[in-house]
Amino acid sequence: MMFILGLIAAAIGWGVWTKKIAPKQLLPIILMVSGAAIALKGQPLGGIGILVIGAAWFAGVRRPGSGGSLAQHQNTISDARRLLGVSAADDAAAIRARHRALILENHPDTGGNEKRAAALNEARDLLLTALEKPNNQ
Repeated sequence: MMFILGLIAAAIGWGVWTKKIAPKQLLPIILMVSGAAIALKGQPLGGIGILVIGAAWFAGVRRPGSGGSLAQHQNTISDARRLLGVSAADDAAAIRARHRALILENHPDTGGNEKRAAALNEARDLLLTALEKPNNQ
């Protein structure tokens, strides 16, 4: 049993390290693993109940509020700035200019990646919206 729990911990650690598991997903995952362990130890009703609660929590954490690839992978303004390579001091013109330069390199029509181009577009939109609403940062 300890060996299996060690493997599960290693898998979760790998998921966090490779950013396939967000830190906010750790508690529901731990709850699900605990529920499974309790069920296997001879208390199936309590364990399955805990597992279901953890699964429902995990499903709620996984769903981003606004949808789209940027919301899934880069849900903060600082991540959008990092993706475009702009600073907090840059204005809308600088954001648009940097986006234009990056989209020329990454547009699918010029051999670029479609997902990367979509993420660049969403980062630009997020930053321009944040400039209109300064309290959004």
